[in-house]
Amino acid sequence: MTEVISIPTTSNHSGVIYYHIMVQLPLRSLSVQRRYSEFEDLLNNLSKDLGISPKDFPYYLPAKRVNWFKTNTDSIVEERKSELTKFLNSLIREPSIQNNDVLHKFLQLPVNFTFNNALFHSNINGKSNEASLAIDYNSIDESNWLEIFRVLKSSIQDALISAKSNPNIGVKIQTRDKINKIYQPAFVNLLKSLNSDLKKNLASDEFSRRQVLLKEVQSNLQNLLSDRSSPGSTSKRVLGGPPQETKDTIGLDNKDLLQRQVQIHQQQDQELEQLRLIVARQRQIGEMINAEVEEQNELLDQFNEEVESTSNKLSSARRKARNLL
Repeated sequence: MTEVISIPTTSNHSGVIYYHIMVQLPLRSLSVQRRYSEFEDLLNNLSKDLGISPKDFPYYLPAKRVNWFKTNTDSIVEERKSELTKFLNSLIREPSIQNNDVLHKFLQLPVNFTFNNALFHSNINGKSNEASLAIDYNSIDESNWLEIFRVLKSSIQDALISAKSNPNIGVKIQTRDKINKIYQPAFVNLLKSLNSDLKKNLASDEFSRRQVLLKEVQSNLQNLLSDRSSPGSTSKRVLGGPPQETKDTIGLDNKDLLQRQVQIHQQQDQELEQLRLIVARQRQIGEMINAEVEEQNELLDQFNEEVESTSNKLSSARRKARNLL
C-alpha cells in the first residue's frame, strides 16, 4: 500500500522541533509544519469527536518523554518521526476518522478533498503531469476532479507556449498527437464526470464555477488547435477573418462539438494512413519498373554483342569468298 504521508525532515526554531509533514495527494503534494504539542491537540480533539478518552484512542501517539538512556537528540527525533508518520497514516486509513474536519485542518488539505480507499492503491502518485491525465473516467471523483483540471489547464498552456516558441513541423505533430491522445480525452472525462456523477453532489454555485473553468480550458484547447496559435501561419482563415459557423455544427453543444472534432481528426489520420499506403505502393511499383528496365538493358547489351559478333563473322566470310575468286 502507498504511504500517503511522510515526515522526511524537521527543523529547530528557538529550541522547538517542527516536523515537516508531506502529504502526497493525487497529482500533487502538500507540506505542513507541526510541533509535537499540535499532535497532542489533534489526538485530544479526535477523541472528543469520537466520544472516547484519549487513553482509549485506537492509534498510538508517541509520548512526549525523555529517554535517559539516549543522549543523542537526533536519534530521538528520528525515532519520533517514524512513529508520528505511522500515526498519521493510520488515521487517514481509518474510515471513521480519515475525513474528520479536525484531521483535514491539521493537514491543511484542500476544500472538498476526501480520503478514500482507492487513493492508497492509486497509480496516480509518481506520474508525470501529462501521464496522470490518462486516468480512467471511473477514477474521477470529487476529491481529484480539481487536481486533474489543474494539470490539464497547465499542460495546455505549456503546449501553447511551446507552439509559439517552436513553430517547426515536429512540434506541431507532437502537439497534435497530445491533443488527440491526452488533452481531448481528459477534457471529455472531466465534462462527463461533472455532468453526471458530480452534479448531484455539488452545490449549484460550485457546479457553475466548474462549468466556467471547463469553458476556459476548452477555449485554450481550441486556440491550440487553431492555425493562429502557430507563428508564421498563412492560413486563409486568418487573412479572411474568423471562421463562420456551419450548418453542420450550429446545433451542437460544446460536448458534441468536441466529439465531432475528435472524429474529424481520426478521419484525417485514416486518410493520411491511406495516402501513406498509396505512396508505398507507388514506390514498390517504381522499384519493379526499375528492375525490369535494368533487365531489358542487360538483354539489349547481350543482343548488341551478338550482332557485333555476327557482323564480324560475315566480314570474314566475305573476305574468304573474294580470295577464292
